[in-house]
Amino acid sequence: MSPSSPAGSSSSSLAYTNVLLALPDGPVPASASDSKSHCTSLIGGYPTFPPLPASAKVPKDVRCGICHEPMPLLAQVYCPPEGGENDRTVYVWACARVKCQKRDGSIRAFRASIRNDEYVRDVEEKRAAAEKEAAEERERARKNPFTLSSDAQPNGSTLFGSAQPLFGAASSSPNPFAAPASSLSSSVTPDISKLSIASSSSTTLEPPLPAYQPAQYLSTIEEYLIPPDEMDVESDGEDDEEGGADDDNLEKMLNKGADEVFDGFVRRLEGADGGAKQVLRYELGGMPLPYSSATPLCRKLFPGAEKPVGKDEELDLSSLYNPSSIPACGQCGSKRTFELQLVPTLISVLQPSSLSTNGEAPKITKGANSEAERKKELARLAAAATEGADENGEMEWGTVMVFGCEKDCVGFTEEWVGVEWEVSFEPVQ
Repeated sequence: MSPSSPAGSSSSSLAYTNVLLALPDGPVPASASDSKSHCTSLIGGYPTFPPLPASAKVPKDVRCGICHEPMPLLAQVYCPPEGGENDRTVYVWACARVKCQKRDGSIRAFRASIRNDEYVRDVEEKRAAAEKEAAEERERARKNPFTLSSDAQPNGSTLFGSAQPLFGAASSSPNPFAAPASSLSSSVTPDISKLSIASSSSTTLEPPLPAYQPAQYLSTIEEYLIPPDEMDVESDGEDDEEGGADDDNLEKMLNKGADEVFDGFVRRLEGADGGAKQVLRYELGGMPLPYSSATPLCRKLFPGAEKPVGKDEELDLSSLYNPSSIPACGQCGSKRTFELQLVPTLISVLQPSSLSTNGEAPKITKGANSEAERKKELARLAAAATEGADENGEMEWGTVMVFGCEKDCVGFTEEWVGVEWEVSFEPVQ
């Protein structure tokens, strides 16, 4: 039985997909301006909200829907849509308390979108240039009707082509999630009538709120899936050395006796060239990668995925995908679309031992008896979960999916989060 192919593709055609993989890329210095910018993509640390419209309420914290205590940030992702007119940043928080694990409301996501006048000018200039070119072509065609080309007809993708990469940074940047360099000229006077009324500065949350420290930059690579006939050759190269414990963890997951959806999930993460350390997958308007057919969310989004398939057949998830149950945007009523998902490698990066309320990374001492101490800590957390104690522990989800407003309405609003909680499988005999 072969694992499922992305978007229903045959296994022989696996190559580049439309997914961007985000990987940790080193700590964000506390003194760096990046640590207080909504244009920086990071995991852990404190979130920064952009100057928002006066009608938008900037939160002082984001609280768990179960225990109602402040939650630490998992990820801040700066992701202005290609060809769009707004800056867009998505934030995901999760409660670290053991008693809140595997409960709806313990993971929340918000989106901040503000008008970016540089993007607006770019779109308007491209539209005007395209319309002028089309008008000139139609005039030439009027004089000689046999010369009219299809390019003369208005085309949405041409009119709204983007001069900005998806995440707002030049392709040569070492960190594609980094803030874009401004290209505004001092001689350009903005049209005040089109400017949104907003607060004058960004807002960064601070201690004593809990946060995983230190925050880490995110950089991205395009997802490239190594063809199966090349997998064995590639696995003998450098990726094995770089993957290390991450690859071992994936293999252990496969050995749990998983279903076909889970098998495809693990192999998709494992099969991405250079993506062994991915913590986040981004594809606005794409299709999420389900974790297990045993979860309610998978059966909701991919009805029928739990049914067995023939020996020589592949599970075609794209033919099953049905996001019609996702609620509309709570602010403007527009349709929500899949945007990003967190994957389990993030759990190994954001450990309970790195939680802090003073803005500094905790000092961790590792001694000769660290393994014994670890077992003792696990036993303590297990007891805490049973007794409902107020203790922090390791997160217990398989994947976290975020669906955002397709219209990208301006403001600060909560988006829809779908969580596939970690499931237990019977060991393979």
